[in-house]
Amino acid sequence: MSKTVAKALNILKQFTPAAGELGASDVARLLGMDKVIAYRLMRTLATEEFLVQDPATKKYRLGPGLIGLASQNLREVPAGEAARPWMENLRDICDETVMFVVRRGTETVVSVPLESRQPMRVTANVGDAESMHSTASGKVMLAYGPDSLFDEVLVTGLPAITPRTITSPEKLRAEVKRVRARGWALDNEECVTGIRALAAGVFGRTGALEGCLAIRGPASRLTDGLIERVAPELVSAARAVSEALGFAPGART
Repeated sequence: MSKTVAKALNILKQFTPAAGELGASDVARLLGMDKVIAYRLMRTLATEEFLVQDPATKKYRLGPGLIGLASQNLREVPAGEAARPWMENLRDICDETVMFVVRRGTETVVSVPLESRQPMRVTANVGDAESMHSTASGKVMLAYGPDSLFDEVLVTGLPAITPRTITSPEKLRAEVKRVRARGWALDNEECVTGIRALAAGVFGRTGALEGCLAIRGPASRLTDGLIERVAPELVSAARAVSEALGFAPGART
């Protein structure tokens, strides 16, 4: 192995969850490497999307190129962890809390949370659970999950979590149909008053829904205008994660 390749691999190994984002100076200090060399290697890694540079901080984090390189073995990687690079990019775009959400019975459960960096933000923790009929992720799960799921949710009931929660089976069916038509779902203060969210589905190799990418923030910031701008980015990210997991168009039934 050439020294240059070894140095590049050592740089990638420094990007641990504990380390967070790193700049050339950080990497040079950690590895005892010349800063100019670290900078050049990191720029090369960024060109191949093995690293992604934050436009604000100028620091780097692991990029989607690594996911693509390992795509053949992603069946062994939790979908939420595979989605992390795209989640970080979405957070950079909207600066709101981004989550990977999975299904547990008739509930939605946060698997991977990335909170907004803004002082006033929506908090999210691993394991946070919500009623499926009141969340954007839940609507996506109803739209693309097992056919029996809708009836299971009706059995558990459609309680009014907020004044905006959908409590009518007919209205919920219409909302699910709307999700299928546009490819993403909206929670318009239906789960928590003053908080809105949007979500899009992530699909695996077999075409089954693996979970959802979701963006959640204060209704005062997550306006209709911002949602209109961010929704295509969310759908695009969810599609990219699905493809990295081995999903192919036409695989979903």
